[in-house]
Amino acid sequence: MPIHIGFIGAGSIARQRHLPNLARIAGVRVVGVANRSRESSQAVAKEFNIPEVVDDWRRLLARPDIDAIFIGTWPYMHREMSVAALSAGKHVFCQARMAMDLAQAKAMVQAAHCNPKLVHMVCPPPTRMPFEPYIQNLLATGQLGTLSAVELYAVGGGNLDRKQISWRERGEFSGQQILALGIYAETLNAWLGPYEELSARLATPIGVKTDPVTHQSVRIDIPQVVTITGKLKNGALAYEHHSGVATDKSTPGARLTIWGLGGTLRYAFGESLELAQPGQPLGVVNVPANLRRDWCVEQDFIAAVQNARQNKPWKVSPDFDEALLYMQKVEAVHASAQTGRSVRLADL
Repeated sequence: MPIHIGFIGAGSIARQRHLPNLARIAGVRVVGVANRSRESSQAVAKEFNIPEVVDDWRRLLARPDIDAIFIGTWPYMHREMSVAALSAGKHVFCQARMAMDLAQAKAMVQAAHCNPKLVHMVCPPPTRMPFEPYIQNLLATGQLGTLSAVELYAVGGGNLDRKQISWRERGEFSGQQILALGIYAETLNAWLGPYEELSARLATPIGVKTDPVTHQSVRIDIPQVVTITGKLKNGALAYEHHSGVATDKSTPGARLTIWGLGGTLRYAFGESLELAQPGQPLGVVNVPANLRRDWCVEQDFIAAVQNARQNKPWKVSPDFDEALLYMQKVEAVHASAQTGRSVRLADL
């Protein structure tokens, strides 16, 4: 039987990745779309041969022939739509980030647990590809030995323009999400496990911007600089620096360094992977093809739905339970910054 999908919010990532990739999977058909405006819905429908455009996303949930819902809206709608879709008996693929805050994420997890036969997935970040299998194998087999420290830098200048305001800078749309903090939190969780406790500091150097449409001054509430120190559950100490206001052209980039007593791994995301044995300099790793994995999130989701249909076990990463872990981290970052104290994630 074919798998019919309804799309709620078909923005840039849906048009660039999800819809083209779904079109390549045999037996899958997107049959309805609901965007913020009918005009944009019609444009997507025309581009991808989607037969129905609806003005109210709830109409997609009411269709008995739709098996799964792709939610591509901003985080402010993720809880409402995910809970409603699961309650309507639909499998759910939710675009990242998971939700506005931890309370909303917990509501999504509860809805998933109430519908255990339905697949629930949050879109994984591209930072996990293509070397995740190699990195996970390296860590799982103990080739780095006991881990002692982890350092993450994610720095760019995306928040510098005072006359442009992204939805990611608007708390009413993003909630507690900050920069790419959630993206790297989910990546670190998948590779190293979560924090046990952390301390954080936040700053918003550009506190006011000009709305390019209304030309009015707008207060920016989303932090533009974040520093985090803490201890992971695996015992390693960790330090992170995130910034969206780097003004030079040399600093921007993202890199992760993992120090172990048996070796060091450094990953410049999207560029190079380096490894060093004790007493040796870092050298570029030629990762074998069988330990690479490219973007295949749509295939993963559809395969899980097919298994669920046959009452077979299914697995996606991250599902709502796994995504909840990075939402705990985001919550801990805000709680620590507000109180000036270290926060244990288990207490949230």
